[in-house]
Amino acid sequence: MERLDESIKSHADMLDAGNIGSIYDLQELSEIHYYLKAEHEFTPAEVEALLSFQDPLDVARWCWEENTHGHSFPICDIMREIDAYKRFEPSAGRAAVEERYSQFREVLAGNFFGYRKELLSWDREKLIDHAGEIAEATDTFWALMGDYAPVMEEMDFFLQFDDPLQKISQFGPFEDINAAMRALYDSREELMEEVSGAPPTEQGLPAESVRERLRTAMKEVEGRPTIPVHGDNCKNIPRLEVR
Repeated sequence: MERLDESIKSHADMLDAGNIGSIYDLQELSEIHYYLKAEHEFTPAEVEALLSFQDPLDVARWCWEENTHGHSFPICDIMREIDAYKRFEPSAGRAAVEERYSQFREVLAGNFFGYRKELLSWDREKLIDHAGEIAEATDTFWALMGDYAPVMEEMDFFLQFDDPLQKISQFGPFEDINAAMRALYDSREELMEEVSGAPPTEQGLPAESVRERLRTAMKEVEGRPTIPVHGDNCKNIPRLEVR
């Protein structure tokens, strides 16, 4: 709502009072601004989608103009139909996440194809013995490359490791890569302790492995109900918030 207010104020500041068309344009934006704040029932995905643009109100206005859905206003569906992500300027935050995700994917690719090259030197017996590990690394790689909705803090944490793919995949397989990444990030202190060999700082910590604790955390996250959205058209939008 704050971003919508900032947007309408910005358009008002740029109004050319000598141009009738400019006045009508501001009036139209004002009507949409009122509708969005007073009447529209946003889904979380719609909020996230609009916040990924520099001017969310202008994007909503074009969605309104080109809406063909009768008595509904499914913003995510319309954004896909009008190719919004190519037509409108992304927010600075979204651009930063996309840049970091590009770096993250590059590192993952280096890890994965370096691992594949190493596998070529293994004999058949060793390949069979490590079949599960190979499958987990492969599944994790493609999930991170295709299904992961990137979060800056998660990527920054795993980029500290020389081989983030191996660090993540050792706790697989994952039914939901996004839930897994959240659980792993939430357990980052334990992961760092595992690497450094330092004893846990929390008194009375149960004597169970980091792996089991992370699996438990991921099951709890995966068991939480999801919030329905208009179709699946917003599911791959980069998430900018700290989850």
